[in-house]
Amino acid sequence: MPFRMKLASGVAIALVLVIGAGLALTAREQPVEALPSPSPTPVPTVTATPETPSPTTSPTLAPTVAPTQAPTQRPRPTTNVAGMQLMTYYFMTRAAFPIFPPTPQIDFDEPAGENGDAWYRGLNAAGQPIFTVREDYVMTPSTAFHEMGHAYQDLAQRKSAGTDVMAKFWAYRGFPTTWQDALRQANTQTGMAQWVTLPGESWAESFSVAMIGGGHEKTLDYGRTINPVGMKAFFVSLMPAAP
Repeated sequence: MPFRMKLASGVAIALVLVIGAGLALTAREQPVEALPSPSPTPVPTVTATPETPSPTTSPTLAPTVAPTQAPTQRPRPTTNVAGMQLMTYYFMTRAAFPIFPPTPQIDFDEPAGENGDAWYRGLNAAGQPIFTVREDYVMTPSTAFHEMGHAYQDLAQRKSAGTDVMAKFWAYRGFPTTWQDALRQANTQTGMAQWVTLPGESWAESFSVAMIGGGHEKTLDYGRTINPVGMKAFFVSLMPAAP
């Protein structure tokens, strides 16, 4: 019996060893399942952006401005054709006012485009009135006698050195204050606002109306309507009595 038990024990141990060896072999031969390799995380490629160079700032050059050329002036007239239109009116004036010399001095015409139609430029050394006219101007009685009026003021004043002929004119017309006050006021104005208040222009306009025998003066009359007939008689009265 003991022998049989030992034999059984030995067989059992042997079986255990055989089974253990088989298990070990089985475990060693079983293929190992491969795990999938993780995909490598892509490393972002950094592309260096080439730097765009800043544009070089160039100084802005001011455009070259051509110098403004003065308008070419027309050559001054070398004739007095337009001025000679005054002669008819001059002789008419002299017939009424013998204080005028036999002939005037007519200067060369002024160029077309001048600001004005006709001009009285004073008395020359011989006492002749000096006139000039714009070359393209067609003379009118109003303009002609206006310029004759300017000349008459100088002629009358020269013949009456001790008398203020403008003061007499101012009083005859009934204008306010004095002509000197009006002149000071006129000198604060410009353009036509000045022209209409100048005492000398009032005189010349009154003379023109008197010679034409009608019409209205373009200068300020201060509400005193002109009487052409009476006005002419006043101007005649300023001439010195004949010797």
